[in-house]
Parts: sequence; structure tokens; C-alpha cells
Amino acid sequence: MVIHMDKAINLLTKAIIISLYVYTWNFVEKYGDSINKTYIYVYISFVALSLLSDKYFYKGQKSGDNKSRDMTTHFISLTWFTSLIMPVLEHAYIVRHNLFFTILGICLVLLGIAIRALGIKTLGKYFSRDVETWENQKVVKTGIYKHIRHPAYAGNILQVVGFPLILNSFYSLVLSLVTIIGFIWRIRVEEEFLKRAIPEYEKYMKETKRIIPKIW
Repeated sequence: MVIHMDKAINLLTKAIIISLYVYTWNFVEKYGDSINKTYIYVYISFVALSLLSDKYFYKGQKSGDNKSRDMTTHFISLTWFTSLIMPVLEHAYIVRHNLFFTILGICLVLLGIAIRALGIKTLGKYFSRDVETWENQKVVKTGIYKHIRHPAYAGNILQVVGFPLILNSFYSLVLSLVTIIGFIWRIRVEEEFLKRAIPEYEKYMKETKRIIPKIW
């Protein structure tokens, strides 16, 4: 029953994202004459870079039996992809051009991609988009994981703030905030799960910060 519900929510999430994407694309095409599409093409190229980076560095493995089914996965999936689409829609409605914010957004996105990629690469086969562990899994404490426990989420947070800035879509930052809340929620769920699944993880938590070195 739980698995069927999980699949149903997953399908609903994808349907909402696809519908929003189609609506946004049609709107941009319809009113595209009054929009400088160069900014949108630049934006899309960085979104593509982010998605391709994940695909390139991801070396995951088949899910094991020790897996937590919680709402954070669906919530983050919905808010993350929506937060990638909404800046384009806002830009189509309200055209703003401030080069400072565009460059700032690009820098945040590139930094976020780099940090997330480093986290995924370092964790290797133990990286997962779900909350789960595998048999005989150990805590990874090397590389960036010596300093923060969740570099992949740290990278996502930088990106979700940076993307709206590229298009000067300031109202979309509200959705970015909602997405960040989702990541913080996910971090807490994940840590409680890992403390139960891997005994040494609690000690590791005392030695490191979550996403900001020496701060939090």
C-alpha cells in the first residue's frame, strides 16, 4: 500500500512539473518578441550544466532493503524543479536586466554545481537521491566530508538562490526559500535515519557541521 502511494505521489509530482514546463514554454513562445531570449538561453545552459553534472558524477547502486520512504523526496523534487522553471516564467512577465545580479547568480550556480559534484564524487557508490543505506556501509569522512556532512545539499542551496538571480527573477526567490526549507527538513530526516542505521554516524555529527564549515 505504501509503495503504491509512493508511486502515485511520484507520478503526480512529475505531472505538475511537466505541466508547468509546457505552460512556461508556450508562454515564452507566444510573447517571445518582447523578451530578450539571450538571457533565457544563458539560463537554460546553466540548468543543463547542473543536471548533466549530476548525471556525470553519479555512480550510485541499486537500492537496498534499508530505505526510508518519506515525503521529503517528493517535496524537494516538486519545489526544486518548480524553482528552476518559475524564474523563466517570471522573466517573461516582468523583464529586468541588472548585470550585477546576473553575474552574482552565475557565480552562485557554478559554485553550487562544483560543491555538489565534489560531494557526489567523494561519496561515490554510497550517494543516493533517497534516504537509504547499504550493507556494511561506513561513514565517509574524506575530502569535503571532513568539513561538512551534506555538500550535495549545500550545492543545491547555492544553486536554488543563484538561478533566479541570473534572470533577475526576485519574486521566485520566495520559492527558493521554500525549497531551502525542504532541504533543511530533508537533512534532519536523513541524519535521524543514519544515526539509527550507522552507529558511528552520531560521533561523526559531533565532529562536523551540516552545510556551512565551522558555523552550521
